[in-house]
Amino acid sequence: MVTPLATVLFILTCFAARASGHSLTWVQEPVPKDSELPPPTGPLKSDAAAGGALESDAAAAGAPEPAAASAVPAAALPPATVPEGARPEGGKPPVGPAPTLPPRERVRWSWLTHPLSPTPSQYQIRKGKSPHRVLPLPSVRSQPGVGLMLGANISYAYRRHEGDPNRIYMILESRVSLKKVQDHSFFIRLRDLLRREEVFELGVLGYVDPVFPYFGIGNNNNLEGIDLQARYYQAHLNTVGGSLTYQHPLWLLPARGDKPPGLLRSYAGLAYYADRVRAYDNSLLLAEHPAADLNARRGLIRLGLTWDRRDNEWSPGKGSLFDVIVDNAGPWTGSTDAWGRFSANFRTYWTLGVDKLVLAHRLSFDALWGDAPLVPLGEFGGLLTTDGLGGAAAGRGWMRRRYIGRLKAFGSLELRFEPLELKVRRHTLGIGLKGFVDLGVVADRMQDLPKHWHVSGGTGLQVIWDRFAVLRLDAGFSRESFGIYFINEHAF
Repeated sequence: MVTPLATVLFILTCFAARASGHSLTWVQEPVPKDSELPPPTGPLKSDAAAGGALESDAAAAGAPEPAAASAVPAAALPPATVPEGARPEGGKPPVGPAPTLPPRERVRWSWLTHPLSPTPSQYQIRKGKSPHRVLPLPSVRSQPGVGLMLGANISYAYRRHEGDPNRIYMILESRVSLKKVQDHSFFIRLRDLLRREEVFELGVLGYVDPVFPYFGIGNNNNLEGIDLQARYYQAHLNTVGGSLTYQHPLWLLPARGDKPPGLLRSYAGLAYYADRVRAYDNSLLLAEHPAADLNARRGLIRLGLTWDRRDNEWSPGKGSLFDVIVDNAGPWTGSTDAWGRFSANFRTYWTLGVDKLVLAHRLSFDALWGDAPLVPLGEFGGLLTTDGLGGAAAGRGWMRRRYIGRLKAFGSLELRFEPLELKVRRHTLGIGLKGFVDLGVVADRMQDLPKHWHVSGGTGLQVIWDRFAVLRLDAGFSRESFGIYFINEHAF
């Protein structure tokens, strides 16, 4: 009675396994001693009892053992055919549950992934890779009104791991243009030296500009068809100075999912610059300020807040960078005039489906009060002071400092795509494309700010060396002019 019943159970078991899509494989192993067995648990005990009953029934029914299967070690079998709990030949029984692979994430827009440029979710760290990155290069820059600038620069970055922020970033530059514009600067950023996620920044510059542009304060007239590089729209400017700033951490937002962590910091700094301005004969500057002394000393006390949630600082793909800063100047800071500035900059970065396709967005607002000197009238303040509206950073396609005034607002949208990443010995070279649209307004009164909108746009190329140095070639166009810009670092 037992033999027919065991035979029927065995046939039904094989039929059920075949119907469910699994094959029944037998692995014969030597029976371990009692001392080698793991402590029994409830589920394991019942499973073992069921297995033992099956073996005894099969043996009683005279079922032959699959000798061929018993000769193959469990480790040599495909993963799908190794029963749970089987151990390789000569190994110890596994402890705990079997490891499981993480679920594969669905990549949207996978058709954009270039076969030569893999897009891992996290940068892999190569064994033995140095944390130091040094890039000495001949410096070549170009923009309208300045001309071709030739010189040299050296960039240095130190970061322990590939995805970490730069602990140290330094750049030393010296350039002279064919129009005799000289630009000499040194900048260093030190991060987390005190183990508190703080940031120190030090910058020193010397600038000689015999073709410093001046198109009038709040001049929103259309100057299309006029020679905007004529001596009539120029002055001579010499500037020397420097700044020292410190950012202290206030609050940390932990990383969530694929979003990087964010850090709110307080911002404090000192800056001092000396401007010497000379108007040319028969120039617009001399006509509008015939008896004014435009030389100025600018001593600044800077206070504000910053928010940094970028995934990296050299070429962000996710996150944001905000800064709101107030500058105050007067005789108590060594300035020739009493004035102040409020600046706010909001930069946001989105990854669109794949890591190499990034949409970058910038909004900026700058307001001056008091007796502001000539140079700040054509600047956007913030963490990094830039010319505007018009130039390589804000308003590409317009002449440099084309629109200046007490109130300035600016927005930019830039689509960056880096489809190609090459290995040059031990270095990484990323090559990408971009398209951008810039929009700005300038006025002396708040009610006049939205009256005149200045639009420009264009396209460009970008090269990222070792994920810390960025070179960009932009072509910008506006209704009055166009410009070719070859600059290091992104516009924002």
